[in-house]
Amino acid sequence: MRSIALSPGNIAGNIIMIRSRRKVGNYTRLCRYYDAEWATFSKQYVDLCSHLLAERGIRQARILDLACGTGNLAIMLADKGHIVHGIDNSSEMIEIARHKAVGMPNVKFELRDMRRFESADRFDLVTCAFDSINYIRETSDLKHMLTRVAKTLQKDGLFAFDSNTERLYARYHDEVHERNIDGDMFFQKTYYEPDKKLARTVFEFADGAVEEHLQRPYDLPELEPCLAAAGLRVIHAFSRFDRSPFTFESGRLICIAGRV
Repeated sequence: MRSIALSPGNIAGNIIMIRSRRKVGNYTRLCRYYDAEWATFSKQYVDLCSHLLAERGIRQARILDLACGTGNLAIMLADKGHIVHGIDNSSEMIEIARHKAVGMPNVKFELRDMRRFESADRFDLVTCAFDSINYIRETSDLKHMLTRVAKTLQKDGLFAFDSNTERLYARYHDEVHERNIDGDMFFQKTYYEPDKKLARTVFEFADGAVEEHLQRPYDLPELEPCLAAAGLRVIHAFSRFDRSPFTFESGRLICIAGRV
């Protein structure tokens, strides 16, 4: 597997022959390559979650994983003995997650949108990993989701999530990356429109399938009032998984919140 940054002005000779382009849903095609290319992010989250739970003396936690994708984080946490419920709005990703979790009684996956989830259970930890929160582009939807998170948390429960900031999206504006996974080649193109606060990541596949992922950056000053409105407060703000403090030069915010 490889990822090569290409200058947009020099990619003509490198572009694979694209057949008639057709737009497909998010992760309809990318799900096939997700684990090979992006699974390592979950390993860093497991270490962070283990640290947070150990601080509270919780050996077997009830965990809700929002936007669980192919289930990497949920399965790794279940392997540590926790009881995990993962939800995602991609049927393709959930199918992969369920297949990987066969024979694991302490993890389950459900097709559901994180903006409108309901749960009668109460959780020690809720996670929303790998910039998934940036897919919520309306602040009204974000506040609605955060309110539901607060309602599902135990009194001393935690919500761990990360957000790409505007600085990260601006850094990778107008770039093209060639990805080759097991002989399958596709292109990842990234754009950022600051006036609209809109980040676009476009994946183009050799058979003409095109996935366009739209995201919005969230920084700490914008998130804090949304969390407060939902009855949550920021406990920790990190810039990296080594728990380095967040600064306003950081490209990523890793946030740990709890109920007020």
